[in-house]
Amino acid sequence: MLQECVDYGFDGAMVQPCWVDLAAETLDGTDVSVCTALGYPLGGDRTIAKVTGIRDTVAAGADEIGVMANIGYLKSGDYEAFNEELEALVDASGDATIKLMLELGGLTDAEAEREIEYAVEAGFDYLKNSSGFGVGGKATVDRVGFIAERVPENVGVKASGGIKTASDAQALLEAGADLLGASSGVEIVTDGEPGSRDGSDSTAGAETGDEY
Repeated sequence: MLQECVDYGFDGAMVQPCWVDLAAETLDGTDVSVCTALGYPLGGDRTIAKVTGIRDTVAAGADEIGVMANIGYLKSGDYEAFNEELEALVDASGDATIKLMLELGGLTDAEAEREIEYAVEAGFDYLKNSSGFGVGGKATVDRVGFIAERVPENVGVKASGGIKTASDAQALLEAGADLLGASSGVEIVTDGEPGSRDGSDSTAGAETGDEY
């Protein structure tokens, strides 16, 4: 998968935290970023665990971190705890790019608007519709557009979950996505041809794959 990201010019390679060291070594000297994700699929890890994970993976060579906030805080109305966690996650990321998984599929519009507002204030670089697991749901034009309409120009929008075809990708870009995350990246950019893919990333979940 790492070699495919180089061969096809993808923006980044999304790997589980345990593979960040390998990815950093393999991709050294290329234009492909090392990306990883933490805190999913429920976001219920203690904040200190997420902060430690962010610092550890950045130290191991991660350029970009995707993380899920504790939406339980949000849904229960504990906005102080929710904001404190968001600020701690951004602070822990240092110079690395940090992306928040919003899990829009499990939120009301009011909750989603509140999370977006808080995430922008906390300083996240990207907001992402879903982790691709559980209640987060698939990337849709409506959900991507919902985020794009509510963020300033300095905050990017990432679409993730169920992106399988070039037409899916194009529709999401037109809806306002700046970045797409997919485990089917090669098939998307080659019009359905599998290229050199051997299934090596297929068991690692929707958060493992190509970004472009």
